[in-house]
Amino acid sequence: MLRTSKLWFWIAAIAVGYAAVTACGQMDRANYFISQGDAKAELGQYQEAIADYDQAIQLQPDNAPAYANRGVAKFNLGQYQEAIADYDQATQLQPDNVDAYVGRGAAKERLGHYQEAIADFDQAIILKPGDASDYASRGVAKFNLGQYQEAIADYDQAIQLQPDNADAYVGRGAAKERLGFYQEAIADFDQAIELKPESAYIYGKRGGTKLGLGHYQEAIADFDQAIILKPGDASDYASRGVAKVNLGQYEEAIADHNQAIRLQPDNSDAYASRGLAKLMLGQYQESIVDYDQAIRLQPEDAINYVARGLAKAELGQYEAAIADYDQALYLQFNDARVYHNRGLAKAELGQYQEAIDDFSQAIRLQPDYGLAYVVRSLAKAELGQHREALADLQAALKFAEEAGDSDLIVFIEEKIEEFEQEE
Repeated sequence: MLRTSKLWFWIAAIAVGYAAVTACGQMDRANYFISQGDAKAELGQYQEAIADYDQAIQLQPDNAPAYANRGVAKFNLGQYQEAIADYDQATQLQPDNVDAYVGRGAAKERLGHYQEAIADFDQAIILKPGDASDYASRGVAKFNLGQYQEAIADYDQAIQLQPDNADAYVGRGAAKERLGFYQEAIADFDQAIELKPESAYIYGKRGGTKLGLGHYQEAIADFDQAIILKPGDASDYASRGVAKVNLGQYEEAIADHNQAIRLQPDNSDAYASRGLAKLMLGQYQESIVDYDQAIRLQPEDAINYVARGLAKAELGQYEAAIADYDQALYLQFNDARVYHNRGLAKAELGQYQEAIDDFSQAIRLQPDYGLAYVVRSLAKAELGQHREALADLQAALKFAEEAGDSDLIVFIEEKIEEFEQEE
């Protein structure tokens, strides 16, 4: 019996040892496939890397790094939902896997699931609080949620941990710009450019901020540099074109917008700004064609209807102009100038009472709109309402004097004298 028991003990020991060797062999083989997958991923061969990670997971289903690395490969292929599933598995098997939380957060961010992304970055920061990139990534998610102050706090932390993190300066600058801190935003973009002087994107961002400040010449210099560094970016040509329109350089602006549209045929802003340049040059029909295209691409942008209406009015197409102004107002572009322009078109059609109603609405929206008083007075005069017309001119004169508009003052004074003679 004793000898038999020893025999069974010996057999059992062999079985355990064999199982251990087999398990060890599977582990080694799994790690081999992971290493091979990592090497392929480094070469950008993500699909082949995934096949290796699949093999590793088949051999060792509880290997968290294999899931995490497969998630990275899928992320790089734009398979964000599939990547998240792998990161889920990795974090379940290894709850302290920082890279899996970061990767999952990045994938959720790409899908627009910003709040969920923030939760993952929170966890990564708890596990590894000294990583600047995690604060920067969380800042991106908060920025996309419109939480600009909170985003700035994250970028501050990222910069404190990594003072040469150019992307963190760019992100913080963008958040400051959204809050209206334009000079501070430019200072951040300056710092980012010092760290990354070959980045066309940063020059474009700084140029956009300067454009918003009305520093058109400086903005153009930034867009020039962005275009030198990356000549294929339509947005830089379009933005430079906008700056040139604001400087009255209409022909040069059109050339920039031509280039922007060639590079990006669905750039509605480029069509709209080119349309404005043509409008200012008196090329009304060509302007309408551009606004047609801008409206086709972005039918909810009310300002394009207003501008197209102006071009149509210049061509004497008053009914069509009124239709465009109607659409702008329907889209809630509740601007005094739209009512003023629609009133002018109606007056040209002899619809004086309707024109008066529009001018009155313009004045309600902007009580110091001197020109609206002037044109309302002219419409009232057409209806024989001379006393009311004179009252409007006197009100207009007051606002023109406050604004220091000498040309309008002269016109109003002449009209007042004319009306008084008629009285």
